Amino acid sequence: MRLHQFIVANMEKILSEWVSFARSIQPVTMTVKDLRDHAEEMLITIANDLESPQTELERSEKSKGHQPRQEGDTAAEIHADCRLRSGFSVDLLASEYRALRASVLKLWFAEHECSSPQEAEDLIRFNEGIDQALAESITRYTEAVVMSQDIFLGVLGHDLRDPLNSIGVGAQILKHSKDQDSPPAKLGSQMYNSVLRMTKMLDNLLNFTQSRIGGGLQISPSEIDLAQISADVIAEFRLSNPNRIIHNQVEGNCVGNWDAGRLSQTYQNLISNALQYGSVESAVTVVTKDEGDHVVFTVQNYGVPIPPISQSQIFDLMHRIPNVDAERNFKKNLGLGLYIVREIVTAHHGSISVSSTEEKGTIFRVRLPKNLLSAA
Repeated sequence: MRLHQFIVANMEKILSEWVSFARSIQPVTMTVKDLRDHAEEMLITIANDLESPQTELERSEKSKGHQPRQEGDTAAEIHADCRLRSGFSVDLLASEYRALRASVLKLWFAEHECSSPQEAEDLIRFNEGIDQALAESITRYTEAVVMSQDIFLGVLGHDLRDPLNSIGVGAQILKHSKDQDSPPAKLGSQMYNSVLRMTKMLDNLLNFTQSRIGGGLQISPSEIDLAQISADVIAEFRLSNPNRIIHNQVEGNCVGNWDAGRLSQTYQNLISNALQYGSVESAVTVVTKDEGDHVVFTVQNYGVPIPPISQSQIFDLMHRIPNVDAERNFKKNLGLGLYIVREIVTAHHGSISVSSTEEKGTIFRVRLPKNLLSAA
């Protein structure tokens, strides 16, 4: 008897052991039907795969994860959804597959010695089938967890806006007290600056969840002048960072077809990054320059250079700059700001790069086409 025939003939024994194991690890009391879930469908899929011939090329492609995708969800993916809803952790989900593999092999070796090349081939392909099902389940489980986390973050960021706006209004009232040297006025100024920082954090958070859930940032382009955008953003930073020097240079006609809010946030994130990681004794220089069909703007600061190995990773999610002391790094962002900048620039069909040396400082360079339609 071949292994695929053995699996079908002993289906009830195998499922009985599966149920016994699942019951021993179940987070909540479940029925036999729930415990069995899609185990039978997965075993039938594996048995059918064992029965069909397989070339060396097909095996090689399967081992690389290039197995042809069936229409709709697989039994393993649906099983992952059910286990997630039932409260199973990913570790418990994986342990079910270990138990299923052990159950089949134990029953098989009780009656067979695996003495022929065909039987050895069946065992190899059976393990490949279990591994494939496990990979499908883990991938689906992980995707579902990440999606729920992203939705939670999006809802949290949205719901925090109203109370934050209320705090901002109160801070402005205190800030504009008649006696600017009074403790309430100073407190109001500090509170308002904190509200501005928190608003930027929420903007980054909402953009992040949109890029993950919605398949990329959405933009609403219109004719805007980057010279005006940069001037407005820098004015805000000068107000909230009176002890820092921020230079603003504009060259040529910097009018183009872009999303004003998104590019304002790009300036904000890059300047904020320069202030956070640059030397407090040196200036931050922002240059916005007309280059024909494109506009290029750069943000430069001096300080500890970014290591070459990190320059290619700095726009990745949650990347943190090494060689910065732990306390200072903890107080800064976790890399969300630069990730959002890259997403905004990409949505505008532009490019962003960074160079960092001791002599020339750290320079972030953004290049944007003036006409999005011609660049698409």
